[in-house]
Amino acid sequence: MAAGGRRRLAALVLAGAGATAAAAQEPPVPEPYAPEEFAPALHHLRRAEIVAVGSFPFALLFSTLVYDYARWAGSGFVDDAAPFRRGLDQDPFSDGEKVGIALAAVGVAVGVAVADYLIGQAAEEPRYAAAPPRARRVPAPPAAGLFLPSLATLWPPPAAGAPAGVNG
Repeated sequence: MAAGGRRRLAALVLAGAGATAAAAQEPPVPEPYAPEEFAPALHHLRRAEIVAVGSFPFALLFSTLVYDYARWAGSGFVDDAAPFRRGLDQDPFSDGEKVGIALAAVGVAVGVAVADYLIGQAAEEPRYAAAPPRARRVPAPPAAGLFLPSLATLWPPPAAGAPAGVNG
């Protein structure tokens, strides 16, 4: 056999062995993330991103409608400027108006995400709250005569045999 033939044979044997070893192994299965792998702030940030991106189409729709009706009201409710009197092939907004509407929609979507975060924080129990103070048992002072226990802590009871109004 020539040197070129040996190289081809070795390459084929190695390729066959590699294919056999690859077929024998199971494909890797991804492992889900553990809750401790990411900081809570990153979980909140990811949720805010999902909420903002999910609410953007609705915010864009409502921003467009509000702007269109506000523009119609600003023109004095002229029939030619009415929102649903135009044909579908007409573009009612200039490029500057479209940018303003899109920025308003982004602001509304971010506002929805912030509101979701604040509502979630209000509903969540605080993690690092101070422990409630333990109630201490204070022994009640001995009450004598007509004094109520609460008043006995302010004035000492009269001494035995002392005239009224004089403490011993």
